[in-house]
Formats: sequence, structure tokens, C-alpha cells
Amino acid sequence: MAGEDAKRKAGGRRTWSVSHLLGALVWRLALVLLILYGLAQLGIRTEWFRRRVERELSRVAGTDVSVGHVRGTESLNLKIRDVISVTDEGGFDLRVVRIRWRLFRPRGASLLESVRVDGWEATFTADGRGPLSSSVLARMAEGMLVPAGVGLPGRPVRPAGQGLIAGGATDSGGSLGDIPRLEMRWGTVQVRDAGGQALVSVSGLDVLWTAVRRPDGGRVSHLDLRAEEVQVANGPRIAGLHVELIEAGSRQFLGALEADDWGGAARPRSPEEDYRDLFDAMDAP
Repeated sequence: MAGEDAKRKAGGRRTWSVSHLLGALVWRLALVLLILYGLAQLGIRTEWFRRRVERELSRVAGTDVSVGHVRGTESLNLKIRDVISVTDEGGFDLRVVRIRWRLFRPRGASLLESVRVDGWEATFTADGRGPLSSSVLARMAEGMLVPAGVGLPGRPVRPAGQGLIAGGATDSGGSLGDIPRLEMRWGTVQVRDAGGQALVSVSGLDVLWTAVRRPDGGRVSHLDLRAEEVQVANGPRIAGLHVELIEAGSRQFLGALEADDWGGAARPRSPEEDYRDLFDAMDAP
């Protein structure tokens, strides 16, 4: 009996020792992770990291960009305040930029998961040649206005529906890159001529861009634009504008085009009407 009691006590001591060792390892690992997390939060707040963010954003924008403050969220995503760029052609001011990134990303996927901008202003030159010229924004403005038969002042107006097939496919006018999700809220945009006169003013602009990779390496993207008001110089004042564009490969399809008030501009045909005409033509003998 004494021998059995001794064996039980020895076994209990071994079990306690293993449990104690595992507990000590867990606590040490947790302490190391906590220290690393704290160092990462401190590193994000350093001047070195802020300048690195500035260099990366300048590379993406194609122009010098300054950044006010960079902070890390609880999950180590980035919260950037006051992203500003000013050039002779115009400039932009992004008040708060939130960047979510993937710790473990699928093969071939972007490291970025999403970018969200809360509050922004932008001014572009319609006739410039630099990064803040019409090379990007004029195409976006024309994407909103051309389907309604309204063009930028001083530019030829393409008739509404010209070149549109199957609900509005046109040659693609560029892309927003490989960001899976880009959301820009509460925006104000102006397009000006070389003399500084406003050609188009947009207020209350919300932009939502989502993109999905296809298995063959291509991409299908969706762009949703909503504006409280669009004022064209010497033209209509459009209220409650909503435009949806779907891009597949090198083609774009108009998914929605509607407004609460077209401000005297002719109401364009809806994508549903284009689809109906297409089906009627297919059924015709």
C-alpha cells in the first residue's frame, strides 16, 4: 500500500510539473506577443513610419503627398489623418483614411483588404497633363454626364447612348487599380479649366469601388457613384445623381443612371430600356 501511495504522489507531482511548465510557457508567449504588439503600435507612430507612408502614397498618386498623423487601430490597421497634395493643377485633401490589410493573404491577392476615406475635397484641371489633370477625373465626370447627353464645357458632347451596347458597354476609361474595395464618402470635387474657372462642381459625392479577381487572372469591378448635386457651368444642376458602372476586362457596362432632378437636362434612357430593345431585336424575325 505504501508503494502504491508513493507512485500516486509521484504521478501527481509529474502531472503538476507538466501543467506548471505549460502554464509558464503560455504566459511567457503572451508576454512576448504583448511586447511585440506594443512595439508595433509605437513603431506606427514614429516619424520614420509616417515618412514611409508619405513616400508610398506619393508613389501611388504620382505627386508629392504630405501626411498629418498615422495611428494604428486595435487590430494594427492604419488610420491616417490629413493626406494632402497641392500642385499648380489643383490638389486634394483626404481628412481620414482607414486602411485594412491582410495578415494572411491568398496567393495572388492584394495585401490591402480595403481603403475608406471619410471626408475629402479635390480640385482638378481639365486641360492639364500632370497627375491631377483630366487624365483620371474627366473620364469619371464624363462617365457620369455623357450618358445623360451632357458633356464638359468646351468638349464635344457624345450623343446619349452612342457606342452603348447591351446596357451600355463602352471602351474602358481606365481603372482604379487592384484595391479590392475603395470607399470614399462625403466628397466635394471641382473640375476647372486652365484659367481657374469651374467647369463642373460636385458636392456630396460618395464613391464605392469593389473588384474581384477571376480565375483566368482577369478582373470584374463595380463602381457606384452617388452625388447630392452636380453643377455644370452654363448647364444643368443635377440633384440626387446615381451612376453604376460594371467593368469586365476592357469593357464597361452602365448598370444604373438615375437622378431625383435632371435640372432641365433630358432624362436619359435607362439601362433596362436598352436591355429591352436588345431582347426585342433578338426576338424579331
